[in-house]
Amino acid sequence: MATRDLLTRLVAVLILGLPVCAHAQQTPPLDALPALKVFLDCTGCDIEYQRQNVTFVDYVRDRAVADLHVLVTTQDTGGGGASWAIKFIGLGRFQNQNRTFTFATAQRATQDDRRKEFARVFRIGLAGYAVNSSIAPQLDVAWRRPMSALATAEPDPWNFWTFRISANGNLAGEQSSTTRSYRVSFSSSRTTQNWKINLSANGNADMRVFKIGEDRTIESRRDSWTLSSLVVRSLGGKAGAGFVASMAHSSFTNIDRSRTFAPGVEYDFFPYSEANQHSLAVQYTIGTSDYEYRDVTIFNKLRETVPTHGFNVSLGLRAPWGSLGSYSSVSQHLNRRDRYRASMSGGTEVNLFKGLSFNMLARYDKVNDQISLRKGTASTEEILLRQRQLGTDHSYSFAVGVSYSFGSIFNTVVNPRFGGSGGFATF
Repeated sequence: MATRDLLTRLVAVLILGLPVCAHAQQTPPLDALPALKVFLDCTGCDIEYQRQNVTFVDYVRDRAVADLHVLVTTQDTGGGGASWAIKFIGLGRFQNQNRTFTFATAQRATQDDRRKEFARVFRIGLAGYAVNSSIAPQLDVAWRRPMSALATAEPDPWNFWTFRISANGNLAGEQSSTTRSYRVSFSSSRTTQNWKINLSANGNADMRVFKIGEDRTIESRRDSWTLSSLVVRSLGGKAGAGFVASMAHSSFTNIDRSRTFAPGVEYDFFPYSEANQHSLAVQYTIGTSDYEYRDVTIFNKLRETVPTHGFNVSLGLRAPWGSLGSYSSVSQHLNRRDRYRASMSGGTEVNLFKGLSFNMLARYDKVNDQISLRKGTASTEEILLRQRQLGTDHSYSFAVGVSYSFGSIFNTVVNPRFGGSGGFATF
């Protein structure tokens, strides 16, 4: 068939004088093509570093005038590092030419390591589009030879376990007051395709002393600690089952000791592998909590065991128009169905149109499960110093904001003078 078509075209040229490729679209010369305009959409990137080190494109601050929208998302890895997904979304003359590149950075990677690795993958992704721009004649390819062609994967002596320890303290004061505080924490985790195990411990204490006149001193102390564990077994690409267990203490909530154990299941309507783009997960847990109180509660209890269950729904979306996240949960005491807590929270950031963006955060809790409240009336000092939890039937928070920018669409030039951080950008 191919030979017949070729002969037919040759006959047309020789006999009828028709051009062989008359139907083909003429490709404009490279010097007639504009430079590649890029809108870099990333909240965890050192964007100034990229502008200084990836210089063969024009950076713009408005998606509407870009040739390429680069959307970057990250997820925590089991080793304590980060998994990056860089999605190159073609616009205008590159419409529907979309590509995605992924890479990972280790827990021990420094700020400079992360931004350099991002720049390397960023350049690779941009090159495929830049070959159709005016800078194509100046592009080249570099290759780093591996250290050894026979190199094999390094064995992991830790068997996928990672650990983190942190501690900090604070001391502040003036003539009439002194504040001391400390925080300590420990965490370990092991994450594989089939298992997820998280163990953590943390404690903190805050001590404050106020001198009221020459003969009166008020002292305030709050302390708490928590031990918690999470074990989850994967059940395919969209589901998992496991349990949470914890022990805790809190002087603020009147809990001397609490112990909780709750098995549960979860299902995500999207594959977990796509969690950096979208997620819609439902979760159900059921278990028991044992409480030992510091003081007698409003229900005349010093200790009790409470069977509970809970249902959670979470939604997360990350797209070129912005991001959206929401979370809803309901927990209930099985021995007293009238005791429950319902929570709803959400946040969004939307690019409405050229230069204008909108963001909102909101949360509301319906509270009817405060069984640990101390019996008796709180003193003025306890209320003002937040030494004691008070009863409430609800809590809420709300924040909203808009931003608008205009002017030159190009922002390639970086000038760090008087930047307030010694000229060093943070990643």
